[in-house]
Amino acid sequence: MGYLPPNSNSLLKQKFTDSLSIVLASLLVDSDCCVLIIVDFNDHSVFKPIQLQSNLFRTLSAFGFHQFIDTATRGRVILDWALTNVPSAVLSHGVLDPINNLDHNPVFIELNFSQHHVVSKPFFVWDYNNGDFLGLNNALHVAPWEIIIMNSPNVNSALSNIKNVTNQTLQACIPTKIVYPSNKSKPLFTRELRLLSRKMWPHP
Repeated sequence: MGYLPPNSNSLLKQKFTDSLSIVLASLLVDSDCCVLIIVDFNDHSVFKPIQLQSNLFRTLSAFGFHQFIDTATRGRVILDWALTNVPSAVLSHGVLDPINNLDHNPVFIELNFSQHHVVSKPFFVWDYNNGDFLGLNNALHVAPWEIIIMNSPNVNSALSNIKNVTNQTLQACIPTKIVYPSNKSKPLFTRELRLLSRKMWPHP
């Protein structure tokens, strides 16, 4: 959502455009990102779609956005825009009658998104409940760390060798198990969100 006050000067409009450009550039790094922009631009010079030649409109067009509102939203001018970078997802759009005593006509845009179900694959996790931690502690204690470091040609190699020995020791003392994701998991409910929800609402 965006809003520019009436009688905004060119400096304010440019700041608005620059700020919006930064946001869009960060969002559109993901090529699958669909963005919907509803903006009350308050540009009283726009009477027809062909007159949408402001700096903001040119900037949005450069990002691949299509403006759908093509009739006046206040008097004879198009003050309110609805834009998206995925025009093929638009089912319908238009301008409605004013609500009560408001001086702007509300605009609407209907989008169609198909939800792709991603099949979750099973994955391995450490089975800490069955880990041999006494054996792990002893194995790490007797590991020849000094020899490992001295035989490494540089710091990066030493770090890599230490990691390899540590991982091999962990795998020898702590078993793994396969976890099958629940089919009830929502597509957008990621593992990170699930962990955060458990912290906020712990199970009894």
